[in-house]
Amino acid sequence: MTQSLNTREQTSAGFRPVPVAPGRLPLLGHAVPLFRRPLHFLRSLRQVGELVRVDIGALPMVMITDAGLTRQVLTDSRTFDKGGALFDKVRELTGDSLLTSRFETHRRQRRLMQPAFGRARVQTYAKVMNSMIDAVLGEWEEGSVIDVAAATYDITSRTAARTMFAADVAGPAAARVVAALSVYLHGLFLRMMEPTGALGRVPTPGNLRYDRAVRLLHSSVDEIIEAYRASGEDHGDLLSMLLAAGADDDGERLSPQEIHDQVITLFLAGIETTAAALSWSLYLLGAHPEAAERLRTEVDSVLGGRSADWADIGSLPETRRVITEALRMYPPGWIFTRVTTAEVELGPHLLPAGTGLAYSPYLLHHDPEVFADPDRFDPDRWLPERAAAVSKDAFVPFGGGVHKCIGDTFGMTEATLALATIAARWTLTPEFQGPVEPAPRRATLSPARLPMRVTRRPWPLREPDAGRRDNPVDGRVFDA
Repeated sequence: MTQSLNTREQTSAGFRPVPVAPGRLPLLGHAVPLFRRPLHFLRSLRQVGELVRVDIGALPMVMITDAGLTRQVLTDSRTFDKGGALFDKVRELTGDSLLTSRFETHRRQRRLMQPAFGRARVQTYAKVMNSMIDAVLGEWEEGSVIDVAAATYDITSRTAARTMFAADVAGPAAARVVAALSVYLHGLFLRMMEPTGALGRVPTPGNLRYDRAVRLLHSSVDEIIEAYRASGEDHGDLLSMLLAAGADDDGERLSPQEIHDQVITLFLAGIETTAAALSWSLYLLGAHPEAAERLRTEVDSVLGGRSADWADIGSLPETRRVITEALRMYPPGWIFTRVTTAEVELGPHLLPAGTGLAYSPYLLHHDPEVFADPDRFDPDRWLPERAAAVSKDAFVPFGGGVHKCIGDTFGMTEATLALATIAARWTLTPEFQGPVEPAPRRATLSPARLPMRVTRRPWPLREPDAGRRDNPVDGRVFDA
């Protein structure tokens, strides 16, 4: 039997109480199922209600299971602002960055940073993406078994480093940032789910590695920024754009601390999420040979064995549908939190100011009322005629509203170029037994390990299509 969360306002005004998820333990709340089987636990909440109270220790959090109510939260950022268990933990590293800042600060930062992620800039970044993809694939050996999860992380981390920093200025500090971020992500999930925070203060080897990684992140980023300022040059990369960002309406620019925080944030968001989407795409293709053959047919026709580039993306709809379906099944950002800034009605419930909320793209993307047979890999869900019937409220891999990911087009471009180029040059055969379970303990939904055997494809196989269309990328992830 579930408990209920009652307030005087709810009782007097006739609002329904928010039910509490079953299985709550004294002191721990629901931290145990959230840590052990978080995805299974989240999917069970849909049967409890459209809003469900979940406790992480003594910290109550209201989980939203309904797509329409999630949209209300995402589109009213003044009332449902950044905050809560997840963002408070991330803010310890990233400060008041674009990822974690509250409404007014976020609006100003977004306006200053948006030009760095416009269409023209992403087209420039695509050249760096191509170079890094070719570099990683050039290290593969015929018939060898590679860890695809590690290989995709290699692609996205190299791309992030080269688009963010000019290699001759950043030097080895950029590599230190990438390595430290991986350690940080391993430790973040535990700190999110641990209700008291006490375990994070115990000097275990894992905690010591985590603390060293955080210190190394800050010192390495400071070292790079100082080198850029000393050079006084525009290197045509993201950091140069941040340092030269135009003033806002009040004549203010990004402060030195804000630039520091944005650099860490862009690395944090830009590496892990795209690597996860690409890993799951390759995993799903390996498990579904017929879908892999359709993809190869497309890339052979368009690319003829060469690397994909910016102008090809509009001619690779099958490739983009595979990635979109991977994002539906395994959204890298699987849970996000918000906090109410005022008393507000949400569905049949009245929530007081200061209420912690959470929503889960994973939960929404597996709603059987929206996606038939939601555990089945079906890229054709995103054919134009079928995608048009999908509520945009139920598909939120990049969030929504004013907080929608600023790098969505960047990430989709990189994933599309990488997946098409890999499929054009290599056949990947699974070397794992049975399904690979998601490992949300890196704070993102990523496979822990994904061994696959790589076999070089003979190319050029045929002449590519002559009539390539210019890339129509505009932030959409499917052909709607």
